Amino acid sequence: MVEVRQLQYFLAVADRLSVTDAARDLRMAQAALSQSVTKLERRLGATLFDRSRRRLRLTPAGAALVPEARMIVGRARELGAVVAGGARTPLRIGCITSAVSGLLPDVLPGFLAARPEIVPLVHEMGQRAMVDALRAGAVDVGVCRMLVAEEGIELVRLADEPLTCLLPEGHPQAAAEAVDLADLAVESFVCFPRDHAPVAHDTIVGACVRAGFSPRVTQEALNDQSLLGIVAAGLAVAIVPRSTTRLRMAGVVARPLTDPAAVTPLSVLVASAVSAPAGRALRDELVRLRGRTGPGPSG
Repeated sequence: MVEVRQLQYFLAVADRLSVTDAARDLRMAQAALSQSVTKLERRLGATLFDRSRRRLRLTPAGAALVPEARMIVGRARELGAVVAGGARTPLRIGCITSAVSGLLPDVLPGFLAARPEIVPLVHEMGQRAMVDALRAGAVDVGVCRMLVAEEGIELVRLADEPLTCLLPEGHPQAAAEAVDLADLAVESFVCFPRDHAPVAHDTIVGACVRAGFSPRVTQEALNDQSLLGIVAAGLAVAIVPRSTTRLRMAGVVARPLTDPAAVTPLSVLVASAVSAPAGRALRDELVRLRGRTGPGPSG
């Protein structure tokens, strides 16, 4: 059985891509950390890191494990927080991956500091699952790239986030200050499946069509880490929301696009009928701060 602690150690190494640095962060012996990662690889029957170079790299299996490990470790922490919190109020937040890495870190600390009674429980999910979870009362508030509200859902558009190009290190366009999408017409692309992220998918395809071509999608990824791993491996290029560039992976270069119209929406959702007060409070805070809080770094 895989232990939560093993996944925590794996994530520490994945984040730093260095056993030495991760061991220092964890304040544990480097040998013990290496042994834990090796045991995890044996238990899963997969190699998680490419150790053939001076600096570690995630393998495709390792990149695929990162979001799942984060979810499991996060759920374990949430369970502990709820148990320890006793009568405190849980706030169940549904988020697309880029909102977890981009928007929430800018908003949640101040929101929670003013409301110590709230215990946040963040659940990463796609747009369709988020809408279903809101209607069922399984989450209290959602952040995704939906454009138009569906029945039973209230939607407020927060921002239009610029799109960014992700390239393998050494790609001819990696040296450019900004990338013209037309220069990528012959490239292979990795995208999220349309049924997983319909608005983002259509926005990216639309930007390519405006540049004069239909993207040749040869790879699909269900999360940002897998997408980054595919780009790092040199299998494809990607067009992503700017907030994705907050996630770092060796071998991937991010460049802005020259097209100012290449943007994707970011919206906050609550259910019309079953929303909890804490969910509406976070929705109102996100709306209040829009324009002051960006969805990601500017470059």
